[in-house]
Amino acid sequence: MATRRRGAELDDAIRAAALDLLASGGPSAVTMEAVAGAARTSKAVLYRRWPDSRALLRDTLVGMARAAIPHEDTGSYRGDMLAVLRGWAALFTGPQAGMLRGVVAAAVQDEQLAETLARDLIGHRKAQMAELLERGVERGDVRADVPVHIARELGQSVLWHRLLVSGDPIDDDLVVELVDEVLVPFVAPRA
Repeated sequence: MATRRRGAELDDAIRAAALDLLASGGPSAVTMEAVAGAARTSKAVLYRRWPDSRALLRDTLVGMARAAIPHEDTGSYRGDMLAVLRGWAALFTGPQAGMLRGVVAAAVQDEQLAETLARDLIGHRKAQMAELLERGVERGDVRADVPVHIARELGQSVLWHRLLVSGDPIDDDLVVELVDEVLVPFVAPRA
């Protein structure tokens, strides 16, 4: 007899099923019926949590990306950026990489998905990066007049470009080079 799952255990099973379906069949494969079957639960359980499969998918993707990217204060701008970019690099080189490419492609055709990603994922990351830069200003390792709108996206944009466009490697050497050769000099207080 199967044990009845509740709370976080059930939620994790549902989200894992949605991600598996997304990876194997793309966004159109993530239906409430398919997720319920894969998670061994009922559609009613899903509908109590999400109004439709698109909401389930958006919520799952945003949660996955937010959890993968650290935001702790390491004590220095350099340390903070190494942690953040290493989080992105792990996400972009892990088993989710192909799925992320598929999600970005799907967002071109799905306005609601595109809006959710822009607001809930990218918007969230922009706010966190702005906070990270402000911490650096307070510590004195980021200049007060740094153009935040550029600095908060500079390193991540290289990783996204490699994931989506060039296919060039994303590794720790790249992360360290981006931080030490681009980001730290860009934000450093001027002599």
